[in-house]
Amino acid sequence: MDTPQPLYSAESVRELDSRTIAALKIPSIALMKRAGRAAFNQLLRRWPDVRRIQVFCGGGNNGGDGYVIAALAAQKQIPVTVCACVDPQKLKGDALEACDYARREGVQIVTSPTGLDDADGDTAVVDALLGTGFEGELREPIGHAVERINRSPGPVLAVDIPSGLSADSGAAADAVRADTTVTFIGRKLGLYCGRGPALCGEVIFESLGAPVEVHGGLESLARRFDGASIRRLPPRAADSYKNQFGHVLVVGGDSGFGGAALMASESAARSGAGLISLATHPQHLPAALTRCPEVMAHPVISGQELEPLLEGPDVIAVGPGLGRAPWGEQLLARAGRAEVPLVLDADALNILAGGRVLAGVRRDDWVLTPHIGEAARLLGWDTAEVLDDPRAAALAVQQKFSGVVVLKGAGTLIAHDAGVDLINSGNPGMASGGMGDLLTGVIAALIGQHLSPLEAARLAVWLHGEAGNCAAGDGQRGLLATDLLPYIRKLVD
Repeated sequence: MDTPQPLYSAESVRELDSRTIAALKIPSIALMKRAGRAAFNQLLRRWPDVRRIQVFCGGGNNGGDGYVIAALAAQKQIPVTVCACVDPQKLKGDALEACDYARREGVQIVTSPTGLDDADGDTAVVDALLGTGFEGELREPIGHAVERINRSPGPVLAVDIPSGLSADSGAAADAVRADTTVTFIGRKLGLYCGRGPALCGEVIFESLGAPVEVHGGLESLARRFDGASIRRLPPRAADSYKNQFGHVLVVGGDSGFGGAALMASESAARSGAGLISLATHPQHLPAALTRCPEVMAHPVISGQELEPLLEGPDVIAVGPGLGRAPWGEQLLARAGRAEVPLVLDADALNILAGGRVLAGVRRDDWVLTPHIGEAARLLGWDTAEVLDDPRAAALAVQQKFSGVVVLKGAGTLIAHDAGVDLINSGNPGMASGGMGDLLTGVIAALIGQHLSPLEAARLAVWLHGEAGNCAAGDGQRGLLATDLLPYIRKLVD
């Protein structure tokens, strides 16, 4: 397996810059020129037919990278204009040297967006306004420049990070919306979580020749996993039998909410679990037998009726369609005492947040799978607080309840005792009802097949997202959760 990618804070990336300069024994301006050339080469690779380039430069090193890009464009005889949002006479150090480099190449520099011609579809726009040190809200004239960039009909390339995006958390209010982001030296967490996936476009990493050893001993905020770095299920032996691959019990589906529990059950079955049981409201029994007769569906009207069903399964998934009425509370209270791993989702999390059921319980063998709103309820935070720092929220939920916490999003964060993992998979078409129910079933099935809760969470999040990508081959809008089931089956094998 490949090694997961470390994701750093802005402070750690500054340390990597210093270490790289020392290790390569080069002046800092040389590293800046490497960064500018790497970004310029990616611009030409992505948009080889570009006719003009506009570069928006700030006053720091990020702006210096922009001046280098402009100089290189002039050398290629591509018409280029720099919009300097910080007076070039106030520049210092490497940024000033880079600006002088652009001037020597004959680059036109204006000091206000009003001095630019209107961009058209053949004009590439480069965002080199703010670097990784930015936090908070945009101030003028940067805010006006960001607005101008976002109005451009042509492609937008962000240098290192889109201006306005927090490198540490992925938070952003007003920010550049890039088609491509070229980032350097170390990957920043904020590119991959929070608003990052929506603002960065394609993220291209350039090491700039930094030796691997410069990363030694440097703590990361998270580790980014993909299909090549996640443990997969082993092949099955020729003499395998069903009891070797786990018995999953799904608990949920109060009156009127049976679909969620049915989808979780079927996704567990399609993910390879050997046996699936479903404890649900009696009115959903005919639908369960019709939809997936392989699922052993049991009608339950109270927590007491659930009790005998808790003796057989190897893992229990609670929450899809559970509701918040006394029926759901009773079932969660009983299931929560079972001595097998648990996966909690949806209303199981909302009941848990209420504090009446499983109050103060911490378990090392459960997986909690909140979305942003559910995480806020579990913590007693505003939703905006979770959105502003999803990593901190995931860690806070894990510290409060223990186990493994899967904070779902475009960059899903998995918090556990040893830190935070991040997985980017899936697409916007998956923003529809039932997707979380499928994920719950996949996690439970993988635990039943002898993966640890953490390993199961990692693989399930990746499988779920990749299945969504496969299912979206005919378009993202109108994508249904059940559209993913055939692809989950293929990918899990």
